[in-house]
Amino acid sequence: MRRSGDRQLSDERILGSGEFVERIIKEAEARIKYQLPEKQHHRIIDEYIVKLCKNAGISVEELRSASRRNEVSALRADIVIGLVKDHGVALAEVARRVDVSTSAVSKIMKRGK
Repeated sequence: MRRSGDRQLSDERILGSGEFVERIIKEAEARIKYQLPEKQHHRIIDEYIVKLCKNAGISVEELRSASRRNEVSALRADIVIGLVKDHGVALAEVARRVDVSTSAVSKIMKRGK
């Protein structure tokens, strides 16, 4: 390949052909596009939680309590999935915001797929 003058995209962090490297880089860029800027994280997360709680008729305090009531659990799962998938918020940050463990957030994500 070097002798013929063909050049391929490469990245020392990724093993594979140039086509594979291009695809991986595009996927990574697409994920980054949906992540929130650091400065806006807290405000947007809080607004999102308040909005969904208000729509469901459940207080934020009850959401963050250890309540296992079906409506609260379902709302908690909706918030977790929305923040992680739609807004790119880290699992640990979501866990802190809804006052559950990171493991609980991970389990919610697995069930929600």
